[in-house]
Amino acid sequence: GNPFTFPSRKSHCLTICLVPPPSATTAWDRLSNVRRELKDPGFFRWPPHANLLYPFLEPSFDKESDKSKEEQYSEFREQLSITLTSVAAQCKPFDVEIDTFGTFGGKDRGVLWAHPKSKYSAPAADYDGDEEPLIALQTLLENHFPSCTDQRKQGSFTPHMTLSHYANITDALEAKGRVESKWESTSFHVPEIYLLQRKGDEGQFKILAKIPLGLEEEVKLFDE
Repeated sequence: GNPFTFPSRKSHCLTICLVPPPSATTAWDRLSNVRRELKDPGFFRWPPHANLLYPFLEPSFDKESDKSKEEQYSEFREQLSITLTSVAAQCKPFDVEIDTFGTFGGKDRGVLWAHPKSKYSAPAADYDGDEEPLIALQTLLENHFPSCTDQRKQGSFTPHMTLSHYANITDALEAKGRVESKWESTSFHVPEIYLLQRKGDEGQFKILAKIPLGLEEEVKLFDE
């Protein structure tokens, strides 16, 4: 598949991410309960998720074009669908287990996160077991959307599901200890990932497209 070339700019109102599927009720419950207990400021805006490409892309409209804004937007959606379909077909479904936690930050900020450890449900015969599927998928996505490298700002991609934000790393580490003492390992199957969109910075992220993995199935964008 070719990289996405439609004129676009990055937007914090769009993301491609891993979200436990609706059938993963235990994972949803456990992650939501922890986020609620930890007073996650993003609780309303975000589902439990691990960003793969965030910020993602919205179209840059060409005012000089003969085409209307609507026509340009329709073309953007079509191109996006083709590129996402191509990516999705190249990655098999996988399983995720959450049994470890991590932190980011320093003296002015702290983030507590759950680590979504991934492995293929049915590994291909030539799979050497080296790279986790979620990391391979993120690399594949980035190759197709080369401007979206924000998840690799630290040099490598760290899959993480944010649980809450803190004033500093000390507070995040203290919360990590509390969560670890009570957490029961939880697993779920990942047959699809999602393109999510919110309206405005305070809006709630909603599904704009489901991206089914390992199928030659067309990725359709929902109407907004």
